[in-house]
Amino acid sequence: MTDNKVSSDLRRHFDEQGYVVCPNVLSAAELPRINQELDHHYGLAERRHNTHNLMPDKYGTEVVYWNPVVEHNPVFLELFQHPRLRELTTACIGPGYTEGAEHTLVMLSQFKGQGQAWHQDCPADNPRQFNVNRLFYTRDVSLEDGAIVIVPGSHLRGRIPAGGNQESMAGELVLTPQAGTLVVLNGLCFHRVTPNQSGRPRISVNFRAYQAGVPTNLTEVGVYRNGAMDFRKWQEVDK
Repeated sequence: MTDNKVSSDLRRHFDEQGYVVCPNVLSAAELPRINQELDHHYGLAERRHNTHNLMPDKYGTEVVYWNPVVEHNPVFLELFQHPRLRELTTACIGPGYTEGAEHTLVMLSQFKGQGQAWHQDCPADNPRQFNVNRLFYTRDVSLEDGAIVIVPGSHLRGRIPAGGNQESMAGELVLTPQAGTLVVLNGLCFHRVTPNQSGRPRISVNFRAYQAGVPTNLTEVGVYRNGAMDFRKWQEVDK
């Protein structure tokens, strides 16, 4: 269990920096079963050529999406209910948060692809209105596989500034999570995923959540350095 002092420290770090890294949330014994399901699904996806993500090229994002919770996959339903996930979520954003099957986002970075360009998951109209990414990494992630890069504290700076898809930002932090790690990330924090140059699977499992009182439709619009995308209509919007 997370004691009160640890919970207080996690909440303070999350509020000030916009992220928390929690290693060893999943044990070595839990990982093979999850990875087997991931490999099975994405193997089928490759054979079906079901890899087009519909993102405009200018946004520099190339990933393959899957929502196993909506499909009632028992392995991911169990992971969705993991007690450590719930405990750490409550520590970071408080009780009464909202989550749901429709807010699960499993993403495979394409081999030799573009990764994910700098973005925010929702418009930065109000710093108190944001989604929370709860990112599980079920295999070790190296720089070659595709690091997750964030700018600590940027969730309080408003809209992400214009610029290049993968160019470095001042103050950025490069994370290469180890297998079993959970990263809790404020969706307004500027973040990107560098391209996968390894040829190995680079997958994150994201169970999005929302603080009590925050609407769950925030992530219908994603904000990039060179525009915004309405994911309901798969079209660009003026945001």
